[in-house]
Amino acid sequence: MSHDTQALLQAVSAELGDIATGVKSAGDLMGEVMSHLSAQNRLSYMARIQSFDVLVQRLEALSGLSGALASEQPLDTALAALPLAEMAERLQEAAHRGRPTAPSAAAPDTTQASGELHLFD
Repeated sequence: MSHDTQALLQAVSAELGDIATGVKSAGDLMGEVMSHLSAQNRLSYMARIQSFDVLVQRLEALSGLSGALASEQPLDTALAALPLAEMAERLQEAAHRGRPTAPSAAAPDTTQASGELHLFD
């Protein structure tokens, strides 16, 4: 990995961290605003407010991934360290898309006839 790429990944990590901090502040502000609502109104907004927490977690995970890659951690190790399993799976799939895969040992050999098929006797 070239130094330019490392510097870029480190900068992306810092940017994502800053964005996560901003989103967390916005979520905290919304929590304060909600404390002034009636209990009934508060419940109707609660799920939407919780989305701030999910966004912060995702941003922090991407920040950590970028930082790990900037410090030349192997890709699979950095992806495995992601705290959000669904994100790790999506990124793992994207990272390995287009890579040649070894043929599976369980894959049937389709070059030979396997016998006769009897649907109805």
